[in-house]
Amino acid sequence: MWWIVGIVIVAFVIYRIRKSHTERVTAEVSRFGGMLEKYKTIVDYLKDSGTAIQKVTKDSVVLASRSMTWYLDYVSPNLEVQMKGFLPILGNVSKRWVFPSGYPQEKMIEEINNYAEWQLRKMQKLAENNPYEHLREE
Repeated sequence: MWWIVGIVIVAFVIYRIRKSHTERVTAEVSRFGGMLEKYKTIVDYLKDSGTAIQKVTKDSVVLASRSMTWYLDYVSPNLEVQMKGFLPILGNVSKRWVFPSGYPQEKMIEEINNYAEWQLRKMQKLAENNPYEHLREE
């Protein structure tokens, strides 16, 4: 008997959380034209870097290329940007940024660029310090 009460309570809590999330998405994203409109600057930036939109929902956008996938998820009150991919020298890479709602998209792009530049410098260092260079044929 108590387990039925527990299930009802858990179901009610889940319902309230989902309802609250839906209301926030409506207030913070949908009224601005949806994810593609509200986050147009960052979506366009990622599209210009060679990705294509794979999926759009009321609170998320997925963009992908051959080696990289980007997830933009509105998790009130933040936009979570996640990058997952594979780089030949570094292998699997994954990075997640959390930006507060209203954070300038230009600053988001700047932080993503800073990370990309850091990864490029890391790859250059690996190439310069290749311990197997003496094995290369000339």
